[in-house]
Amino acid sequence: MLVAVSVLGFLGVPTASLVTAVGAAGLAIGLALQGSLSNLAWGVLLILFRPFRTGDWVDAGGYSGSVEAFSLMHTTLVLADNRVAVIPNAKVGADAIVNYNRRGTRRAEVRVGIGYGDDV
Repeated sequence: MLVAVSVLGFLGVPTASLVTAVGAAGLAIGLALQGSLSNLAWGVLLILFRPFRTGDWVDAGGYSGSVEAFSLMHTTLVLADNRVAVIPNAKVGADAIVNYNRRGTRRAEVRVGIGYGDDV
């Protein structure tokens, strides 16, 4: 690009307006792609650092569910009521990620008091 502008300047073509137009176009494209580029960057980070795997139960992006899939642009969770949430990776990466399966098995102990004469 710099070589092309230099050659045009050498040939006598006014380049100030060309450089301004190309700069403005680059700025417009950058602003338009800001969300997509953010999702892509977070997707790369999620793939590199792997805070969760497919099948893990996680809290991410304001949702809680089982990870069905994740790609460069979004993460798909199956929620407890069997709804599917497709979350942009920028939202997943911006919030805290809680992985309930990372440390293995989990359990909850609940004591329920029932009398001998109670009907169950």
